[in-house]
Amino acid sequence: MRSFAVALLLLWATSGGAQEARYLIRGGQLPVDVSANGYVQTVADAGAGAVEVEVTAAASPIASTGTYAEIKAGDGERVPAGFLLPGRLREALTPDLSAWEAATRVLEWSARHVVVDSDDDQPQDAISVLARGRGRCSGIANATAALLMAAGFEAITISGVLVGDRGSVPHRWVACRLPGAGWVHTDPTLGFWVVTSRHVAFAEAVVQPVEVRVLSSAQDTIDRLPRRAGRPVRPDRGSDLICRVVRDGGNARATAVITGGGGDSYQQLLEPEGRFTALLPGRWRLVVTADERVVEDRELILRAGETHSYTVTLPAVRPHGGAGS
Repeated sequence: MRSFAVALLLLWATSGGAQEARYLIRGGQLPVDVSANGYVQTVADAGAGAVEVEVTAAASPIASTGTYAEIKAGDGERVPAGFLLPGRLREALTPDLSAWEAATRVLEWSARHVVVDSDDDQPQDAISVLARGRGRCSGIANATAALLMAAGFEAITISGVLVGDRGSVPHRWVACRLPGAGWVHTDPTLGFWVVTSRHVAFAEAVVQPVEVRVLSSAQDTIDRLPRRAGRPVRPDRGSDLICRVVRDGGNARATAVITGGGGDSYQQLLEPEGRFTALLPGRWRLVVTADERVVEDRELILRAGETHSYTVTLPAVRPHGGAGS
């Protein structure tokens, strides 16, 4: 069972616009292995007190299940006595919502009411940060996790570093358990359900300087995500595209290729149809070829949770030397 679960988590993290990065880290505290929906981190001993860390972050749809009514009916975690959901947020979390939508509304409320202030030297506990409406990354993570727990979700804060062009800085973000999807990481300072391969998780808060050398890196996939309230959001549901061909005589071999704005590309042989699943919503280019001839080339807009169908008619191919040659 464990090997199956790990394989599934790796599939979540490596499909649909995944980005990978490798780092050599030494000194002080060391990172840990993580397997989550859309975020996988593996750590290997590199000798001389160093470890090699590989981080894979995916922008693929989350694919959670269940409703918020089921979350409220469960025995989820609760924050300490005295911490209550703000009234308007509580009213917005209606039982008919999906669990993902309810949790996303919590993230959205936090983003609207708490701003990042890296110079904030006040206490960073959830109650203090929410009262001030500002905090460092640690305070915002504490506040967001507390709001999620008060809403009935399991949530924790994740400590680590964020690797940039000029080294690494201590950072903190959040992980929330969504039904049917497992733990999903989200950085409230970036967007909703968004982390990158620059996020390196540690077992405890980073308090000592960490030496990080970038062995390989990848371009962030955040710009390819749809946006919500002006911020990138990793969607719960992807888009499906069914492409089929109708032949007007002949038996040409047809192939469909779709390419996303970030360079994601997938190919299907059409016999007579092919299905592309769990695609990121947004703009895609569809090219259909038959016997190496382009017979269709168009742009499509795919929407989350919808199945789109497109039919291409293949023209009859006249033999060389026939009429009209």
